[in-house]
Amino acid sequence: MVAESSMDRNMLATPADGGMSVPALFQNLIGYHLRVAQETSFQGFAKAAGKEDLKPGWYALLTVLAERESMTPSELSRTCGRDRSTLTSSLKALSNRGLIERRWNPDDQRSYSVRLTEEGRQMQERLHAIAVVHELRLDEIAGEDKAVLIAVLGRIAATFGTSEDF
Repeated sequence: MVAESSMDRNMLATPADGGMSVPALFQNLIGYHLRVAQETSFQGFAKAAGKEDLKPGWYALLTVLAERESMTPSELSRTCGRDRSTLTSSLKALSNRGLIERRWNPDDQRSYSVRLTEEGRQMQERLHAIAVVHELRLDEIAGEDKAVLIAVLGRIAATFGTSEDF
């Protein structure tokens, strides 16, 4: 019998449904499947929006800002569950596109708040309409398992969001 190459042993066959091949080492790794699902879901959302350059999390940032007059980056970071260091680059990009504006705190020049511009509000409304349709597709995929999926994802977020071991 001919020995399999390590590449053959480490790759799964492409599924019959046309999905991607998954390296055997990742087959049972939740983190890998979370990342792939998030990435492909986001790509579908960006494509529907006609904005291939739309970055993950921009819709969430615009939506949170749409509900508040203004917020500091720290408040926005906590509300959206985003690390402040990654939030900074997103805020810069949104500002460069004219979707948000920064206002310096007159009492503390080291602090500023951000708010939507009119263009940002229009973009958020457009993205929200797309998000509603996208969410319906996700609901169809999750089916009866939606509540369980959301609960498990919530436990993952709570565990890693509060753990200092990682």
